[in-house]
Amino acid sequence: MSNKSYYSKDKNNINVSIQGGDKKVMKKILSVALSTAMAFSMFASVAFGDDALTNQQKFDVLKEVKVLNGYPDGQAHLDKDLTRAEFAKVVSTLMGLQPVTGQLSFKDKGYTAKNWAVPYIEAVYSAGLMEGKNTTKMIFDYNGKISVQEMAAVLVRALKLDIPSDVNNNASTWAKGYVQAAINEGIVGANVDPKANATRSLMVDTAYAIYLSEQQPKVVDYAVTENGKVVTFKLANNESVKVTLNTALVANTATEVPFEYAGYKYNESVTWVVTTATKVDSASASNLKEVVVKFNGEVDKESAEKVANYSLRSGKVIDSVTLSSDLTTATLLLKDPSVLSNNRTDAVSVSNVKAGNTTINSQNIEFTAIDNALPTVTSVVSLGTKSVKVVFSEPVKTVGQTNFNLDGREFFGRVTTSNNDRTVILTPYSSSALAVGNHTLTVSGVKDYADFVSLASTHEINVVEDTAAPTIAEATATLETVTITFSEDVDVDTVDAAKVYWKSGDNKITAVSKKQLADNKWQFTFGAEKSLPTGPVSIFVEGVKDYSGNTIAANSSVVVTPEIDQTRPEVTAVSAENARQIKITFSKAVNEASAENKANYTVKNKDGNSITVKDVVRDTNDWKVVYVNLYTDLSASGDNTLTIQNVRDNTKLQNTILDYTGKVSLADRTAPEIDSETVNTSDRRLVVKFNEKMDVDSLVNYSNYLVEIDGRTQPLTSSIAEITPFQDGTAVSLKFTESIGNKIVRLASGNGITGYTNINSLTVLAVKDVNGNVLKEFTSNNSKIELDADTTIALNGKAELVDRRTIKVKFNAGIVNYSAGAFTNVSSVDGAPRVSSVEVDGTSTVNVKFENDITTSGSNVDLRVDLDRLITNAGATTTAGTVDVSTADGNLKDSVKPVVNKADTVYPFEVTVATGTPSFAIKFSETLQTNSNVASDLKVIRNTDNKELSIADGEFSATASGDTVTVTLNDGASRSVASEYRVEVKDARLIVDAAGNRAADFNGISELVGGQAAPSGLAAVNDNFAAEDTGEITGLDAAKSYEYKLASAPVSSYELVSGATKISGLPAGTYVVREAAPSGGVPSATTQVTVGQDAPTNVEAVDAAKTALTLSIPTGTEDDAATTITLRSAGDHGTSITWVVNNNVVSGSYTTPDRPAAGDAAKEVTLVANIQKGSVTDQKSFVVTVPETGSDITVAVAP
Repeated sequence: MSNKSYYSKDKNNINVSIQGGDKKVMKKILSVALSTAMAFSMFASVAFGDDALTNQQKFDVLKEVKVLNGYPDGQAHLDKDLTRAEFAKVVSTLMGLQPVTGQLSFKDKGYTAKNWAVPYIEAVYSAGLMEGKNTTKMIFDYNGKISVQEMAAVLVRALKLDIPSDVNNNASTWAKGYVQAAINEGIVGANVDPKANATRSLMVDTAYAIYLSEQQPKVVDYAVTENGKVVTFKLANNESVKVTLNTALVANTATEVPFEYAGYKYNESVTWVVTTATKVDSASASNLKEVVVKFNGEVDKESAEKVANYSLRSGKVIDSVTLSSDLTTATLLLKDPSVLSNNRTDAVSVSNVKAGNTTINSQNIEFTAIDNALPTVTSVVSLGTKSVKVVFSEPVKTVGQTNFNLDGREFFGRVTTSNNDRTVILTPYSSSALAVGNHTLTVSGVKDYADFVSLASTHEINVVEDTAAPTIAEATATLETVTITFSEDVDVDTVDAAKVYWKSGDNKITAVSKKQLADNKWQFTFGAEKSLPTGPVSIFVEGVKDYSGNTIAANSSVVVTPEIDQTRPEVTAVSAENARQIKITFSKAVNEASAENKANYTVKNKDGNSITVKDVVRDTNDWKVVYVNLYTDLSASGDNTLTIQNVRDNTKLQNTILDYTGKVSLADRTAPEIDSETVNTSDRRLVVKFNEKMDVDSLVNYSNYLVEIDGRTQPLTSSIAEITPFQDGTAVSLKFTESIGNKIVRLASGNGITGYTNINSLTVLAVKDVNGNVLKEFTSNNSKIELDADTTIALNGKAELVDRRTIKVKFNAGIVNYSAGAFTNVSSVDGAPRVSSVEVDGTSTVNVKFENDITTSGSNVDLRVDLDRLITNAGATTTAGTVDVSTADGNLKDSVKPVVNKADTVYPFEVTVATGTPSFAIKFSETLQTNSNVASDLKVIRNTDNKELSIADGEFSATASGDTVTVTLNDGASRSVASEYRVEVKDARLIVDAAGNRAADFNGISELVGGQAAPSGLAAVNDNFAAEDTGEITGLDAAKSYEYKLASAPVSSYELVSGATKISGLPAGTYVVREAAPSGGVPSATTQVTVGQDAPTNVEAVDAAKTALTLSIPTGTEDDAATTITLRSAGDHGTSITWVVNNNVVSGSYTTPDRPAAGDAAKEVTLVANIQKGSVTDQKSFVVTVPETGSDITVAVAP
């Protein structure tokens, strides 16, 4: 059924009233008998009826009240389908149409004036509500059946209902919109089959529902008050019902509200319409320089235009934000050189945008930048007699004089592009070029950021003289910035940050920078150091002119009250730029010192291990962006964790971020590379193999290739070559055509001879990997492939020993197959492993497997490669001979870590003792780089007490030489019993082989190292104060030998004592004592003994304090008029000191007298120190000499 069968025309005599806020209530025209309402037989969704009644009972009720008559036999015949004639009569009567007689528009058999249905059919046809099923032959088919969807189409058109964009029904394609509109308005039940014929049973059901509805007053309107808590319903009988809700309505969301009135139950759908935004509706980009953020209502202009409140997932820098006049749409302009990628998905995050009493925060609203339109001119306006403003439909670039013709001549003058890249100001150098009157401007060849070029367009300009000077129309401020809107567009060259200022007394505090936000709107930054006061302040503007040269009035000013920014900075985006760099985008500019403090960042890999931060750098162009650089790589698989603390914003208040912890995934940002290029000239084929899976669409896009033919470069086309991706998108084959222009094609250099054409080279352009990264060789201008000769197979760099049974060989072509004997180990070393298998996958890398272990240095392999037995992915097998691969040949890279030999004969590690010091040797599988200090690679643990030995405390050391690491144990002082020592190496840095490979992790254990208990029974005798070095350690066994030293002294300081019962002549201090090592053995553990010092008497204390007391003069006093000397109040050994100068007590410090006049004698002052402890006192005097200026002030002990 075609939808044209029920075309509805707009007729004045069709009058259907829809009323009531956001709810449409249909007022039916039912002045005729209710039987006419059978047209709404599909209104099964109307639930007014008594569901307990059957359809037959409903028919009986309607017949009793003379609503329905039934068939001539008086029966309902509910099982019958409705015909088109019956429906025409119902629609005609329903819509109040007068039956039309004397007119026969259709040619159906039996369609005569005597047919009861003809007047009604003619009525609906004349009204444009129904047409024939065959409009060419004019057949109405009045006895034909009518489906639910056909009836819905007629009624929706008649009632002028809106067709919704979102549909969810199973109607025919042409009818889906009509049926959905009918469902939404309650005309059709959602569970009714739209394609089914309408039955009389459904008609009776609906007629009965309408009958009942006449008994119950309908809701004709409602009002929502008290912030969504109260709904007042207005009924058809002019009564009102107030309903108070337990839960307030959700703004702009339909909600069912039940209530009762006069015994009737209602359940009405209510939508509380609110103009204030509650969320971000969408984001879009129709050009590559702007992102449009659409809110679902109005937002606060000031917060919505803050750049800090927006960020892009791609990291593109936002320059400015402009809010639409209806306050619902924010346009984000990207800062040069940032440009969106066409047809690529990005996402915008919004934070801290105010809307009424709420704040909108939305993260990662995705959009796809799609620029497929040419830039056009939207307006051309005269700015007086000196300039013209041209506005484009989107941001444009590199606009110049050549893009414009004024009055038929090439424009000659200044071209100024506004900050939004949409507005261009043309100022002719000739003062008469824009005389008052009409002019013509032609614009052509202007490029947008997708490199689309505008078509030529001509525009009429009516130039009117402008004599009015610009004024300040509006101004807002924060503590750091002032935003000024002028009354008209102003000349950008006359706006000077140094001429915008506020006053502190007579001082002008000028702005430090400016930024254009619109043609008449500018933001001036004062910064934290020149921040505005917190109260009202006058902002002065000087020297601003419009494009007619009219200057703003002198002393122009505006009073602003700065808004204090108390918003904390937030993290809006975190991404891994590469394995060792994390990019963090904050919601606002951050303070440099706090942002670059690496202590404020903690990074952990997927296993929870910390990754050390190398440094942190704030972006110089965008102070919202910070780069965290790491010493080691992030985990490639799994989430890394980033924690941020104590970062402050760049406002005067320096608001501090709340602690942040989030995930960082290492995304693929690495550009793909060409793995190999294989040329087969006889097959006219080139195969390019990449190092990763590519975007197939970019591989088959002919615009991504240039071909050089007979020395001339041109775009590749399908008539020149056939492009076939293969190997799961990691390779592409280009098969060149046999002939071009009746000339035979060859892959060769230079120009083709007669009858031939030569294809010289192919350049691969912007092909991409599956993550959108562009080919590395293209971005580095190194993607040209010469096609003049077959590829001769050869090694490409060194082969690599990657593990003990695999050598990876890299060729200059993709290898797809090989024949027996292509790879053989010809090493003469006994037991050299044989090749067991070869793995090829079409790449240029071949993995050669061995049946037994190769040494970690590769010393037992000499791999011979027969290049003639290899087959490339282009099918070429050019004779190339053999090549040997080995470390001796210098073409085998050793990438295998040295390992510890684990033969039974060397486990556990053998211990040796030299001069009482034990050590053990760890043998590796190959020669190591010599290093005298590799101890930090080792963890050494004493088995008996699980003590980990300390390098810092000198408890062990380790050296590497040859194939051995020797561990020396110096922990005898605490080793009281014999013990083995466990050794662990993890993440070695210093133990490396000759190729620089770090040692593999291992765990091992040493042999038993001897030990004995520390000496016991030792005691100390204090050193006497009056006679130094009289302390003793007693309790020694004369039959044993001992060693002792100060605890703080190095191990080499031990002194031997034999055949004695005590150690004498010791100054006060803490000592360690051990039994000396027997021959070939080790010393005992140590005992610590402290030798004290007896307290001096008061006389001894005062005497010692007097001897020790000094008086110091600050250095460099020769030019000082006077100097201050610090006076001690306490002496040594618990004494006190009182100072007397000229019979006056002086405390804390003393300032010398002024210098004598030039030529006068030096001044001398005596300072007396009274030293006292208990009742014992003594004096010490100092003479301070003050010479004339130019000489130092000195002090000496008085004789």
